Amino acid sequence: MERPLVYIIDDEPDIRELIQELLSENYQTEAFESGLPALEKFKQQQPDIVLLDLNLPEQDGFFICDRIRELDPEQQTTIIVITGFESTEERIKSYEAGCDDYLVKPFISKELLAKVDKVKHYRNKKLDLQTQHSIARDMAFQAMTEASQYGIVLQFIKQTFATHNETELAEAIFQTLNQLDLSACIQLRMDHSNLNLRSPDQPCSPIEEEIFELLSQRGRIFDFHNKTIFNDRHASILIKNMPVDDEIMYGRFRDIIAAIVEGVESRLLDFSRKAALVQVMNNIRSTMTVLEKQFREHETATTEVMDRLMMEMESGFQFLDLSDEQEAFFMGLIEHSMKSLVALYMNGRDIDDQFSAICNELSDALSDS
Repeated sequence: MERPLVYIIDDEPDIRELIQELLSENYQTEAFESGLPALEKFKQQQPDIVLLDLNLPEQDGFFICDRIRELDPEQQTTIIVITGFESTEERIKSYEAGCDDYLVKPFISKELLAKVDKVKHYRNKKLDLQTQHSIARDMAFQAMTEASQYGIVLQFIKQTFATHNETELAEAIFQTLNQLDLSACIQLRMDHSNLNLRSPDQPCSPIEEEIFELLSQRGRIFDFHNKTIFNDRHASILIKNMPVDDEIMYGRFRDIIAAIVEGVESRLLDFSRKAALVQVMNNIRSTMTVLEKQFREHETATTEVMDRLMMEMESGFQFLDLSDEQEAFFMGLIEHSMKSLVALYMNGRDIDDQFSAICNELSDALSDS
């Protein structure tokens, strides 16, 4: 992989040489003693990173930074300004000029290398995101150009986010298929039962259920006559009027329904995860109830034991012929032990309260999803 190119713009030769030496192993470098020659070279070869001294002869670093941003409106070059002044005003002015980071003189080698590596990773990530965004945008435009029906997929995915159970999801599927003038049956396979529907309020016929059983394992898309079944792990959609005589429309519908099935599968997995979390929550609450009961029983038993011990010790002192100081010493030991037991109990209650708070937060999050 080609090493990133770094422009070093600084009027101090020692600084330029030091930076070049520090970056020589992992970067290509080119040094300039003022900004104008760097701008001319920038027009011919755009660097990945610019290390820019603010205190330059002829034109200061802020002016050079502005010109760089004019030459690089997409901001594919990252800029680190170098200055001998560390002030809020200077930092704000650098940010407004379009700089990406800030380095104060005098600096140590590790600090410089860390700054350069940081903006390099920032630049790579930004370019990756720009590339991904560009690809996604081109694909979206292409899809909209080929067929306006593809927008229905986006609307369907958005609609599924508002569904809370399999029945509501099935209604969303039929609404979308009706917009495409497609007649269909659907099967949603859950942990303990299947939901088989030919409309939101009509179940599938027995033979349609058999078709799902026979063809749900025949691949993601299976054609027979003028019908096509689209399968995923937990969902199948059987389209009964595919336009097999119209190759273009048939291809479009294949893509659209395949995407819809993937969205349905994703939402069904969300339902399953939420149900599992709810079950975990219920188990935790049950466990917490048992622990609370055990805490109370432990508290009662401990109190009874300590009270009985105190009484037995007090009654036993008279037979031991102990002095007052000795009795006070032993009583003090017992009281200290009792306080330690109480502290342990309270720590346990604190843990119980923390678990209860976590359960409440998780419960609130699940109710909002």
